[in-house]
Amino acid sequence: MPDRFVLSNIRRLPLLSRLAPHQLDVFASVTQVLRYEPGETVFQQGEVPPGLFLFISGNGVLTQRGVDGVERIFGQMNSGEYTPEAALFNETPSLMNLRVTQTAIVLFLARQQMRGILAHYPDIQASLQAAQTAAASAPPQPGMVEAFESQRPNENILIQTRKHPYAFIGKALTLMFLTLAVWIGGAYFGSVVPQFPWVLIALPITLLFIVLAAFYFLEWRNDLLVISDRRVVNVHRNILNFSTQINEIPLDGIHEVNVSLPPLSDFGGRLVGYGTIIIKTSGDANNILLTEMPNPKAIQEAIFTHKAKYQEKRAQESRDAQRSAIRGELARVIGGPPTTQPAPGQTRPAGQNAPLPPGVIIRPGPFALKFTDEDGNTVYRKHHVVWFGNVFLPTLVIGSGLVLLLLGIGGLLALAVVALGAFLFYLADWDWRNDLYIVGDETVTIIHRRPLFLQDQKDKILLAQVDNVVSSTQGFVNSLMQIGEVKLMLSGADEKNAKRFTYIYQPKAVQQEIARRQDIFRQNKSQEEAQRQRQAIVEYLSVYHESVGQPPNAYPPNAPAGAPTAYNDSFVQPVDDYTEQPPRVRDRSRPPGVPRARRDSTGGT
Repeated sequence: MPDRFVLSNIRRLPLLSRLAPHQLDVFASVTQVLRYEPGETVFQQGEVPPGLFLFISGNGVLTQRGVDGVERIFGQMNSGEYTPEAALFNETPSLMNLRVTQTAIVLFLARQQMRGILAHYPDIQASLQAAQTAAASAPPQPGMVEAFESQRPNENILIQTRKHPYAFIGKALTLMFLTLAVWIGGAYFGSVVPQFPWVLIALPITLLFIVLAAFYFLEWRNDLLVISDRRVVNVHRNILNFSTQINEIPLDGIHEVNVSLPPLSDFGGRLVGYGTIIIKTSGDANNILLTEMPNPKAIQEAIFTHKAKYQEKRAQESRDAQRSAIRGELARVIGGPPTTQPAPGQTRPAGQNAPLPPGVIIRPGPFALKFTDEDGNTVYRKHHVVWFGNVFLPTLVIGSGLVLLLLGIGGLLALAVVALGAFLFYLADWDWRNDLYIVGDETVTIIHRRPLFLQDQKDKILLAQVDNVVSSTQGFVNSLMQIGEVKLMLSGADEKNAKRFTYIYQPKAVQQEIARRQDIFRQNKSQEEAQRQRQAIVEYLSVYHESVGQPPNAYPPNAPAGAPTAYNDSFVQPVDDYTEQPPRVRDRSRPPGVPRARRDSTGGT
């Protein structure tokens, strides 16, 4: 029969989620369980991946070697994530390398096996095609909406809305009535004074009103509110000053949501049912004010309902991981050596502050605005525009000295001017190069250094202190060159004490990186707390065994002499949940055509 561990995991793949049980059994019987150690390569850039890899535990890093020979990190692979399904059908070379950073248990479904299944099982081929067609044409699930630009993996969008259409329609109606009034009044005045050119006056006024209506529509269209099962994102754009501001608050950082309906004097607002929403965090300056929002009470209820669900989901995941790890600890203390499979939730996510695997060399270019250091932190510099501004005057000084030398004027004075310009250029370049913003898994560090020890300021902020993150871009030139600011709003602090990344390139991407690191930080803290609780249980059991005089690692008294260990390939320790059993790790040196040994009903081979 198919391995139940494999079966319980491959059913989570979207490609196979709609198959019948007997069809899933076919895939489970050909799926291999592989074990990779840190530094091992799963597939390389330029090679055709042999199939789909699903990470059950452990982590990997995706890197790409550029034309300059430097290998740069582009992403991570965490437990529960898988490589693209296209590798099962197409022989397309990979654009990236995949290396393991922490011991990983991986399920591997080969492309050749997929082709054999599709050739010999027409019903499975039909089911896969039907599933893909249904997934592509199915309407969104209730409460879910289409993806937005910065949606994260496995994030469900609950509400995606803008201000109520009346916010635009009301202004458009006002402009329309004013236009009618201008034309009616002009026609009347023209009938009284026939020589008065009222049409020449009414036409420009009408054109102005049309432009205003288009402006109001774009202002309404550009603002966006997104509520997902993880966070609240508010996007506000202003056409006049070419500014964009994105405010993001995680659901568990929201303390209060206030709703107020328009006053009785606003008859239109009362009639269509829009209102004002204030989303509050621990600090008064960190709030989000949303005006003229449709159905504000539904938005308020959605935030609090899914905040509770989000917290409950995280707590349940923590409990499940803790139970699984406790089983492993109990097996180690009572029944034998520990399992070789890392317990779910026990593995720290990739991207944490840990050395990179062997073979990954971090060599940021001299003008790189973003790179990853040897500790796995993401490092940002200010935009190149700042560098050009710093070195402009020193470059003029150097140029002036060189001109004097070419003209044969000044002699030593010209050389001194060139030397002075070169020195000032070095100071200006050093100043730009040593202003860094470093985003790690636990802290954000802002470094301002000035040459000649004039300033060496390092500001370190714990991610736990960050309430919400705001990115903004102001002005046409800044919008064109993607220069902006990222503002970290701290818990209980006002806006003047916010920490800022200034003159940063692509501030929205920096904001998303900080939010991703916050997710890692929360997960790590939850795992550390679970580990402390597990250790307390282990110590309790150790003391218990010492008190009853039984060695902690003794085998159960009913185990026969020479019985295999609890987690080798010939014996499986009974557990409550079969899916938590450790997998039989296949030797990756075995040729692909050799069938895997199947367990009999007693657990032997």
